[in-house]
Amino acid sequence: MTDHNTKKRIEETLASLETLVGQLRVLEKEVVESEERFRMVAEFAYDWEYWQDIDGNFIYVSPSAESVTGYTPEEFSQDKGLMKKIIHLDDWERWQTHSHEMLENGEVEPIEFRIKTKFGDTRWIHHVCRTVTSQDGESRGIRGSNRDITQQKNLQEEIKVLKGFLPICASCKKIRDDKGYWTQIESYIREHSEAEFSHGICPECAQKLYPGFYDKRTKSDKKKD
Repeated sequence: MTDHNTKKRIEETLASLETLVGQLRVLEKEVVESEERFRMVAEFAYDWEYWQDIDGNFIYVSPSAESVTGYTPEEFSQDKGLMKKIIHLDDWERWQTHSHEMLENGEVEPIEFRIKTKFGDTRWIHHVCRTVTSQDGESRGIRGSNRDITQQKNLQEEIKVLKGFLPICASCKKIRDDKGYWTQIESYIREHSEAEFSHGICPECAQKLYPGFYDKRTKSDKKKD
């Protein structure tokens, strides 16, 4: 009888272990799938994403950080002050006064600043961040997102050129560019905007350049009327 009870308990224990193993396999699969989803979202993001703990250490830095700054995620992880080191000197005070707290209305205050890349280039960054907390409300650091807006800034500068004073020749109407060269007004505007030109001739110039043809055309039009 004792041997029978022992055998039964062993069988029940084995059945419980098999059930537990099955549950662990399901859980492991869910964890792997969850990690894969996170990897796809985080590592293939266009923006430079990061997460710093309350001591400023980088817990995560997305691979896109290298394409924006020239520095690898590993370099940021090894030097928690690297991000501050690459901020342009003229924008340092703006960064210092930037708050990583949410505003009263619940939104995050973004800022724009310049950085010096690993290769010495200057790039404009649009930065937004917020404090991250655990389920019990404990602070877990800062979650930040940096977008390279250098191209947009360059376009804005080009647009400003067209809004300012343009040195134009009083005789031939050529425009002097910022390098000191004189170019046709059509070429200048085409290079500094998305405008295209279609050429025609106004009545005053037609009469001046082609007086005989213009007079005949004018008389013909009057007869039709």
